Amino acid sequence: MMTKPSRVFWAIGLLGLIWNALGCFNFILQMDPDALADFPPAYRAVIAHRPGWVTAAFSVAVFGGALGCVLMLLRRATARPALFVSLLGVLLTMGHALWVGAAAPGGMSLVMSSGMSLVVAAALVWYTHRKAGLDLLR
Repeated sequence: MMTKPSRVFWAIGLLGLIWNALGCFNFILQMDPDALADFPPAYRAVIAHRPGWVTAAFSVAVFGGALGCVLMLLRRATARPALFVSLLGVLLTMGHALWVGAAAPGGMSLVMSSGMSLVVAAALVWYTHRKAGLDLLR
């Protein structure tokens, strides 16, 4: 018999999905050269110097995170590995962003947004790991 999830479970899953959906939107915006003109200088520097493997890691981070949150809301155990892979994508993307963008003007905002992404991704992995033990994910 499966345990019924609490409202907190649903809230965390929904907020995680919204967060990652915004990340997906950000990814799509970054692929549009016209939209890049509106980005702060530190962000433009990171995007201009981003190799293909970091772009791939960024897409894994945001689209994998969105998929992981959908799987979490569907109460599937596959949410855990999807969110873990998303976390790896966040780490690779963040490492590159900090390496290139921290020295650029306005780089502190880049550090803050990268740090926030890391916290959210790690918290989602931790939460799904914890809930799997309570039989909320099957």
